[in-house]
Amino acid sequence: MKICFVAWSDFGIGGVPRVLTCLMDALSRKHDVSLYSLKNLPPSGIQGINREQIHIYCREMNLYEKIRRSAADILVCKTPLFSSALGCRLYAAARYTSGFKKALTNHLNKHQYDVVIFGSGFEDSLLLALTKNKLLPSMRILTWSHASYDNYFTNMGSFFSRYMKEAIKAYYHRFDEIIVLSDGDEKEFREKHHLPARRIYNPNTMNPARKSTLTSKTFVYVGALSHQKGTDLAVRAFHKFIETDQEWNLHIYGEGPLKGWIEEYVSSNGLHHRIILHGPCGNMEEEFPRHSILLFPSRCEGFGLVQVEAMCCGLPILAADIPICREIVEKHHAGILFESDNPEDLCRAMREMTASDLSSYAANGLAAAPLFNLEQTVSEWENMFNAVKS
Repeated sequence: MKICFVAWSDFGIGGVPRVLTCLMDALSRKHDVSLYSLKNLPPSGIQGINREQIHIYCREMNLYEKIRRSAADILVCKTPLFSSALGCRLYAAARYTSGFKKALTNHLNKHQYDVVIFGSGFEDSLLLALTKNKLLPSMRILTWSHASYDNYFTNMGSFFSRYMKEAIKAYYHRFDEIIVLSDGDEKEFREKHHLPARRIYNPNTMNPARKSTLTSKTFVYVGALSHQKGTDLAVRAFHKFIETDQEWNLHIYGEGPLKGWIEEYVSSNGLHHRIILHGPCGNMEEEFPRHSILLFPSRCEGFGLVQVEAMCCGLPILAADIPICREIVEKHHAGILFESDNPEDLCRAMREMTASDLSSYAANGLAAAPLFNLEQTVSEWENMFNAVKS
């Protein structure tokens, strides 16, 4: 089968690029796989992109196209200009030039792909939907949503959510399948918008040589240092937690906009010996087993691959009470949930978990980990390809 992934990605460290490159590489072992990059050519050293197996093409926006797209994106979030049915169509016309759309259309038709997947953003996949009527009739187009349903219809503000509701009606029925990351999101898209949604979990590719012994008395946070990821919640909650604890430490791996704030907070409160910042780490497979509990305080999350990675390394999860964490952590009894966006409740949960038997949570997480392995994920993608082509 000829498969093309269209992607707007930097292909660096991060959940979406890792999952995208991992899936492309796995599928390329049996299928003819191409990547059409809309941002830049992936660096040659990026893990997972097998340049001998995967055909790589690039059509980056010129300066005028970038300015036009950025202006449209600011207006759709900050003003009601694009919040109506007419406004939605104006946004689609403003965001992409005819030349940019034509370049994608010509490439897809020239190579006669069986399936085309927009792989790096549900809202950005509007571009692929706009080309549908000019593509070969036999070609199937899919979009892959990496954020949660609530992110599009609640968390990005009222103007954007109103635009998105109109865009769903106007354009997203053109997709043959919408890939989502949770059962809850599949239900929302199917029942509220009557769209062909299918849940396929992101794959975990970690195969650690050892598991955590759960004896280190260390919490670990892994991910972008940002408001959305809740890094500030982890730091504030841990600061309160150590008012009555002299043993546990917090290790933070990542980069992001809150790095300066965290450094200042740690310095001004004399926490250098209790909160340790490591920067980004490309080999968490070795680092996870050094720790005992993963903190996952995201305010909003589509999947949160780090949860599954930590589970396969034998760590219990202390996670925010958001839909995907209920589905991964609570459902499989792999940890404890705390009230989202509430550092006081996170502190309470820290005390509860550190006083409990961590081994039972760890065992449950390890038992659930095979549900998220690469072989399972690839099988579900291939079943979906066969279904949309039949």
